[in-house]
Amino acid sequence: MVPFNLPAYGLSKVETTPRVSKEHFPELRVIEDNWEVIRDEALALYEGGKITAKEDLPASSFYKDNRWTSFYLKLYDNRIPSAYDLAPKTMALLDQVPYLNLALFAVLMPGKKLNQHHDPFAYTLRYSLGLSTPNSEKCGLQIDDFRYTWRDGDSIIFDETYLHSAYNDTEMPRVILMTDIDRPLRLGFVQKGYWYFGRFFNRLFMIDNVDASNTGIGNKLGKGLLAYQKVLKSIKKKNRKAYYAGKWIVIGGLLLLIGSAFI
Repeated sequence: MVPFNLPAYGLSKVETTPRVSKEHFPELRVIEDNWEVIRDEALALYEGGKITAKEDLPASSFYKDNRWTSFYLKLYDNRIPSAYDLAPKTMALLDQVPYLNLALFAVLMPGKKLNQHHDPFAYTLRYSLGLSTPNSEKCGLQIDDFRYTWRDGDSIIFDETYLHSAYNDTEMPRVILMTDIDRPLRLGFVQKGYWYFGRFFNRLFMIDNVDASNTGIGNKLGKGLLAYQKVLKSIKKKNRKAYYAGKWIVIGGLLLLIGSAFI
């Protein structure tokens, strides 16, 4: 993704360090000033069993062992009916921030962690707000070489293309508001181009929190992909030679198919 991300870094109006100052985003103040309102709706959803594991492909690895659960709130201009029905006050606040395009409630269960990972796209930044947290140094984020501790009502903005991990070594669930905001760029048409790409890409993986049939085509195809990966892992475990032979046969077939399209 380096060529795709270079314009985002080169044209960025804000620092390209792991952490980014909140001073660049004054519109987020409305969220921070009303964090308790958001917390109350998030806890009501959590206690009501609405923050659950999903079947959206990009976050599929996070849901293993029920270590991480979510409730989707916003996905660009793709309306999520259950978000407006079940978290109306939160949605009214989020809709006041023009560059906030993706949002969800995210819960990291007690004693669980998310291993090091990084997101592929640099045109957004991650803004996250602690809602109901252990308020302990045993629960936080590791972003590059910086360690952040979750606190109720406290927030952080960071560049998710840097390696980061999350941990909750306490006996209390960690509930946060997790969002993606536009990285402000110096050229408006580049900014708009990234926005349209983000809208298209995320729509593929749109998923409703209540109506499982309301899901993007990427998630539907992703089920087959995950099943395919599971079979490959099983073959690799039993016979590595057969695994690599099959892998290169598939890759070779795809290359031939792509090549034939240009002949």
